[in-house]
Amino acid sequence: MTVAHRALFSLFLTLAVGAAAAVAAPAHAAGITVPVQCELGSETLLPWDGVTYDLQGTCGAVRVTADDATVTMPAATQLTIEGVGNTVTAKPLGAVSVVGAGTSLTTPSIQDLALAGSGSTVSVAGLVERAELTGTASTLAADTVNVLRLRGSDHVTARKAFRTRITGSDNLLGLTRAVRLVVTGDRNAVTVAKGRTTVRDRGEGNVLDLRPRRRG
Repeated sequence: MTVAHRALFSLFLTLAVGAAAAVAAPAHAAGITVPVQCELGSETLLPWDGVTYDLQGTCGAVRVTADDATVTMPAATQLTIEGVGNTVTAKPLGAVSVVGAGTSLTTPSIQDLALAGSGSTVSVAGLVERAELTGTASTLAADTVNVLRLRGSDHVTARKAFRTRITGSDNLLGLTRAVRLVVTGDRNAVTVAKGRTTVRDRGEGNVLDLRPRRRG
């Protein structure tokens, strides 16, 4: 890169960071860290592959269309991850949609999670108010899930799940406690280590290891 190109590139990044709706970087910027200033009420777009993004400020909607990007961000009202192979570390999130495969997301809490990306991992230290998994071979690990819906073939571990419904097949669930469990899919494996669980199993070939067990 020539001196002139470096100067133009530096100017470009300065302008991009100040933009409310989108952040951009040249294709040859892979491996650099791009600071991004979020603004509430505007969508922040992260489009460039292989870039490390450092988001600051108050984020409204954040959309990751890049592949193999690394994102560190504050809380946001909405996060959409469409690209493949991204790694995102965030503070508490509102609505989250993971579409791209091979995604890794770490956050303290999520209000509404839609996990469709195959082979993706979502790690939540605290509460997920509502989670719907529709992918294949994806993993959700959380402390507590209020409402859990499994429509694909995925893996969930949690300390407690209040209301769980499994309509998909070949899911694996490892729960410490579960309040209510309804299974209509087939060949699912569910383990609940403690407490009483109200169970309704209408599928075939399911393995439910619940101790103790209460049918309803």
